[in-house]
Amino acid sequence: MMQFPASVKPSNPLWLTGLVFLGALMMVGTSWAQSGGLSLAEDGGPLNGTAQAGSAAIARDAQTSWTNHAGLTRLESAEIMMTFQPLNLNYQFNPSSDTVVSGTDGGDQGGWMPGGAFFFGSPVTEKMAVGLSLTSPSGLVLDPEDDWVGRYYMTKTQLVALNIEPSIGFELSDQWSFGAGVDFQYATFEQSIAVRRPGPDDASVGIDGDSWQVGFSLSTLFELNESHRLGLRYRSEISHDLTGDMEALQGRNVSSSLTMPQSLTLSSHHQVSPSVALVVDLGWQEWSAFDRTAIDIDALDGVQVEIPRNFKDTWTMALGTHYQLNEKWLLMAGAAYTSSAVDDVDRTPDMPVDEQWRIALGAELEAGKNWRIGGNYTFLDLGANTLDTTQLTAMSRVAGDYDAYAHVLGLYASVRF
Repeated sequence: MMQFPASVKPSNPLWLTGLVFLGALMMVGTSWAQSGGLSLAEDGGPLNGTAQAGSAAIARDAQTSWTNHAGLTRLESAEIMMTFQPLNLNYQFNPSSDTVVSGTDGGDQGGWMPGGAFFFGSPVTEKMAVGLSLTSPSGLVLDPEDDWVGRYYMTKTQLVALNIEPSIGFELSDQWSFGAGVDFQYATFEQSIAVRRPGPDDASVGIDGDSWQVGFSLSTLFELNESHRLGLRYRSEISHDLTGDMEALQGRNVSSSLTMPQSLTLSSHHQVSPSVALVVDLGWQEWSAFDRTAIDIDALDGVQVEIPRNFKDTWTMALGTHYQLNEKWLLMAGAAYTSSAVDDVDRTPDMPVDEQWRIALGAELEAGKNWRIGGNYTFLDLGANTLDTTQLTAMSRVAGDYDAYAHVLGLYASVRF
């Protein structure tokens, strides 16, 4: 429900009312939700090579400090891994004849984005190990042309989330291990939109803000025997209070509480022969927790707005393989599917999220006694993202779909000592 104070009732200039209504309503929520719907599991590490299949069960290197802390107990020595991940995001809107807003298609809204991660794991005793991971689990830059048809919903979005997680693992028996981690997560965002006003030119409104929040994760590893194991990982919900400045309102504060959902992942690793292993992932993410965007505007006597988002839970399935070519070379391949977080009828230009398909290949070289290096490639299909904004407003109706996909390159090196 939305309540306007007297200062922004219809007697005020159209551009100011529109600025508050469209700018404040859309901005804070969009960047975060886009990163959620487009959140990438990839971090440049070995799991990219199997499309993340087996993420909580492989437990063979320092990356397990992030994917399953219980797997730290499988490490025979301390290990550090560093990854680098350049990603090319292609996001091209194709407006249909039902679009009533004049403008361009926006061109390619994506581009190249750098990424990477750091992982550390080390045994402490025969039954205990510790780890540390530094990852960027969410991030997005969308930058269409300023005069594109969807400019009244978004002209630029930029979000980066950084997660620091110390973790610990305990071996409870020959078959069972347990692990836990604490997540210290920082998010920063910037976003802008165009707003109609009398005259030939649009007004513009921008917002930026940041937030630190804490979450946790729990994991377990069950080793049926030397060839078969199961892993289970739970990540808690993290609710960010994103507070920032709205440029067009004299730098006054705008804030919103937005949720990164809890998730649960079940993984398996099966060594079917000395040279071949099959890995599987089944995952659930509670995106239905993101059912609305609630926004407080300090600049206008505490205007409070709620926008329905109608997101739904998503499911992920992944299947991959490891092939040990020889003593030095390990080859990897995998494919994965993640369901859409929003139905077509609820999708908007500021949140163009859809289902995801992944196909991945990877290779790793045992470069020396204590060194590994590897690389991988993932093709990521981000769906058609069909949308029609008639339910929001007929005056600014935007309809069409997207060509949305990404090329993800991963490079990593690890050293054991």
